Amino acid sequence: MKTLQKLIYILAFSSTLVGLAGCSKTEDVSATVDGLGGDVYPTTTLDTWLRTNFTTPYNIEVLYRWNPYEVPLNKTLVPPYASQVQPIMEAVKAIWIAPYVKEAGEPFIKTFCPKQYVLVGSPNYNSDGTITLGTAEGGRKVVLFDVNNFSKTNLAGVKFTLHTIHHEFAHILHQNIAYPVEYKQITPGTYTSNWYNVSDSEAYAQGYITPYSMSGTDEDFVEMIATMLVEGRAGFDAIVNAIPSASGQAAIRKKEKIVVAYFKDAYNIDFRSLQTTTQTAITNFTK
Repeated sequence: MKTLQKLIYILAFSSTLVGLAGCSKTEDVSATVDGLGGDVYPTTTLDTWLRTNFTTPYNIEVLYRWNPYEVPLNKTLVPPYASQVQPIMEAVKAIWIAPYVKEAGEPFIKTFCPKQYVLVGSPNYNSDGTITLGTAEGGRKVVLFDVNNFSKTNLAGVKFTLHTIHHEFAHILHQNIAYPVEYKQITPGTYTSNWYNVSDSEAYAQGYITPYSMSGTDEDFVEMIATMLVEGRAGFDAIVNAIPSASGQAAIRKKEKIVVAYFKDAYNIDFRSLQTTTQTAITNFTK
């Protein structure tokens, strides 16, 4: 009780001191303190480029300055290097936005695109040993991790990053218009939360295009879309045709057929043409 009374007394005394100081002279309280919110930064060339290429035409906000409340609070993450922001967003525009604009029109991408991209410099490591490279929240916000390791000249890295982006956008599409229930009946009973212990060859044999596809039907569907777009028709065929398991091949081909039909029926998009346009974009971007 004595300790509590002492604490109250100290607080009260401190308030009195502040009050007395405030009466003695006029203080300038207009100075801002970084990190408390509402910070104003001078507009940079990068800010202008992002506004011109994303905010003005598509109403997409790109956040790259550090804000801990935009990312998981229980993870150790770092902000992206400013020098990495434009290169990765150039890839987003060239390999995700531009192909969809060409095949479906600007109104489509303006309607369904997420309104916010949050860039994080480091990967998002999970307790089970896996790494999260991107997340989509409610069709409004996409968080891209591992931005600091992005390189325009690394074809495999560019495809990996754009796989993540196409994966997350495909979630937005099926959340707006559901894919056919028949898709969920192709490989029932083999989805697993332990997908990270499954090899590529084991996933192929069970009818999945990636091990992560086995984590659930929605992930299976969007992994098919992302792989088909990033690998292109020839690359995708090469993967599937090399699978020794006839049943695995057949299951993936059934899923492929549903994906192509879904894009046409739900969004009036020629998926084969979208594949070709995406492949051309990857080639042009990385050459």
